Amino acid sequence: MINNIQHIPTTPTSKPFAAAAKACGFDKLGYIEDEYFLSGTANIYKEGSTGKPEIIFPEAPYTTRFLVRRPKDISKFSGNVVLEILNSTAEIDIDRMWVNSWPFFTRNGDIYVGISSKGHVVDSLKKYDPARYAPINWANPLPDREMPPGARLTGFFRFMPQYESGLFWDMLVDFARLLKGDSPENPIKEYNIATNSAIQADTSPNRHIFLTGWSQSGFYISRYLKSFYDKANPIFAGYLSAGSGAGCSPLNAYERQQLGFGPPGLPVGSMMGAPEPVIAINTESENRQVYWYGDFDEADFKFRTYQIAASSHDTKYNLLDYYGKEGLAELERIGIRNGYSGIDGDPNDYPYEVIYNAAFHHLYNWARKGIPAPYAPKIETYTAYEASTDPMGSYVDNCRDIFGNCKGGIRTPAVDYPTAKYSSSSTMENGMINPMFGKVNPFPPAMLKQLYGDIENYRRLVTEGANAVMAQGFILPEDKESFIEGLLQTAEARGLV
Repeated sequence: MINNIQHIPTTPTSKPFAAAAKACGFDKLGYIEDEYFLSGTANIYKEGSTGKPEIIFPEAPYTTRFLVRRPKDISKFSGNVVLEILNSTAEIDIDRMWVNSWPFFTRNGDIYVGISSKGHVVDSLKKYDPARYAPINWANPLPDREMPPGARLTGFFRFMPQYESGLFWDMLVDFARLLKGDSPENPIKEYNIATNSAIQADTSPNRHIFLTGWSQSGFYISRYLKSFYDKANPIFAGYLSAGSGAGCSPLNAYERQQLGFGPPGLPVGSMMGAPEPVIAINTESENRQVYWYGDFDEADFKFRTYQIAASSHDTKYNLLDYYGKEGLAELERIGIRNGYSGIDGDPNDYPYEVIYNAAFHHLYNWARKGIPAPYAPKIETYTAYEASTDPMGSYVDNCRDIFGNCKGGIRTPAVDYPTAKYSSSSTMENGMINPMFGKVNPFPPAMLKQLYGDIENYRRLVTEGANAVMAQGFILPEDKESFIEGLLQTAEARGLV
């Protein structure tokens, strides 16, 4: 139950962690950004014997935070609210879906909301600004429970007994219902479809809430669909899970991740769907582990799997360039280093953001207009029991073309007319493999000249290729020209003249 929502003002000396207004130029875009505290009580659940969650502690108090980014002009609102479960893997709030698609959201008139998802971020928030974030509270109401077997006290996904991640489920459900309704406490209550004259014919609800999450947060989406989805009173218009699979996050901090969906006769953990559309996007860092069974168009089970060729979980843009020197310095100040440590290539710079934009576009149309999202081929794989090169330990490898780039998947001219070899992992100085931040090995200028002749011929090729991908639905018309110009700039930087 939500008890209070408090607006936390931005001042010259205090601003939200992961603020986007300056980095994204909100003044020019006509967007505004606000931060709020969300306070209330939440039940703590465990896996029940019947498959339904069972309450083990009722109404534990909490205070968390959320960010709202919205059009300053209410009449520009599209009707879409993108609610991101902020990723906590690095023990900070990471708004990766915003980072990947903020130009699309802002030109579309969407409202973006990001909510903290785990107590693991509390320490970093309070280190960032002790006064601003003093009220944040994810306290564990049952601290005397025995530490779970195999719990780690260091590294990613470490066990932190002072915080209870299981508070999140009621937080999410209560908060999403608040955003969808007309409560006086709803910070976006004034935004509704009727304020936009271009879409007044849309007789659907005032706000369409779409749930999204990256990596670990994708498992939260799967858990919500498995354990908390209410078919009689659905909250979300659709779901976009990225960099993740069908596994379910634990119900509380002392339980382990569970397998998700798996109807009889089909592989467990290979499916995810709902009466509302679900799209899962994977890079080459994950496609060999997720084993999606396939696409579905059933009335109660809608699903698409999108796998992006030549991509990696983290990229030069979303881990480095987006933040810039100032943002990276802010992270360094609280002990977080976003960096590339590969020694066998440059950081993967595959421009896959346009595909995320297209996926959101298709999710909206599927949910609001009943237009099914397009299908896409999976990345081609083969079983390699004797010589797997997958750093994640899978015995499935991706098939490669003559340039060393993968076959199949969603493709753009960046991989069909390559100027480099793209990999989803990189080797660090200590010899270990980073399976999440890939590398790129540019072709030498002489090879580029032999392949493409000159930059003008390359322009012709990538323009034709971009037109073909646009026809398939995976590059939006609004993104085409900037995408082509980016490829040309990269080709020139690699020596094609």
